[in-house]
Amino acid sequence: MAGNFLFILITLSLFGLILITASPIPSGDRGMEAGILLFLCAVGFLLLTGLLAWNLGSRNCFDWVKMPGISRNGIVFIGWLAFAAATVASAVFKIEWHDGEFPQYLRWLSQAQAAIWLPLLVLVPAFILLNFEREAGYVSDFVKIPMMTGFMLSVLMGLGLLFGLFRTNMQHQAAKIEYTKKQNDEQHDKHLEWIAEQKPTDPIVNILSLTGRFHDSDVRDSAVAKVKSHPDWEADLIRLLSETEFDYQVYSFIDGNQVEHPEQFVEPINRSIRRIAGEIKSGIKDSNNLQDWHFEHFSLERLFRAIDEQFSLPGADYRPAVLELREALDTPKPERFKNVKFTVTPLVDDWLKKHP
Repeated sequence: MAGNFLFILITLSLFGLILITASPIPSGDRGMEAGILLFLCAVGFLLLTGLLAWNLGSRNCFDWVKMPGISRNGIVFIGWLAFAAATVASAVFKIEWHDGEFPQYLRWLSQAQAAIWLPLLVLVPAFILLNFEREAGYVSDFVKIPMMTGFMLSVLMGLGLLFGLFRTNMQHQAAKIEYTKKQNDEQHDKHLEWIAEQKPTDPIVNILSLTGRFHDSDVRDSAVAKVKSHPDWEADLIRLLSETEFDYQVYSFIDGNQVEHPEQFVEPINRSIRRIAGEIKSGIKDSNNLQDWHFEHFSLERLFRAIDEQFSLPGADYRPAVLELREALDTPKPERFKNVKFTVTPLVDDWLKKHP
């Protein structure tokens, strides 16, 4: 009884698939409605045929199916999946086809009304298996040949679908890589043009971010050379560290680029750290949207690396300022943000641990 009821529902969903894909889907609201109905019919067909396969299997309707090395349930599952996917694809490909995505034979089968005759090849024999008595383990060629033909065609179409999906994914990945490369190349050229446009009288802060160690070497070298072409570039860096909010831009420069008088940077660096500590403290108190990634923009990792690589000089002591920074991170948070854990906190802790 349940099996025959499934046949009725499958027939209705298949009829809906065929009817909706008989003509191109219109635009506008009607097109949206047709798209939703097509989706529901396709999902319904997939689920209902799966239930039918399970129902037939539970009634030993496939006891005649044998293939060395594969269990009967495995064969039935593969056959159902291939059949359901092939039928839905055959219907959809009548109205939606993009050359170069899937093998052309899928388009030919779709135009040859595979969405109609493929289900007939499979479902009519399945109906007979369900409703007519037979000897266990035996089925007539009248039933076997159409069903096996339908399943083999379904597997062939299923392989085509898998190949098409794989090829389409590879094409999309290649296009994405090409687009990213193009964007990077354009950005690279813009950086070089921007650096070349800078005059000795222009503020060096304009290009400090391009002097970081993670930029392309030609961009970085050009930016560093342009910075050092300023007659008072070290004094400008010290001023930015001591007096402005652009100190994180200076971190980009001193992280990997040597200065001529590192001893002159010790106190400005300490002042910069204390200023950041003050900003963090007020930022925690006044924030209405505190997040784990807050304060990453201060580029503390660059700063600590620069200190360790070129500013750990005799008599230089950064620990008191860094301790102030650490205390600022422990500023009590508003109640709704009490579970926020700043990603910069472990970074500060690690530096303090290495510099007792």
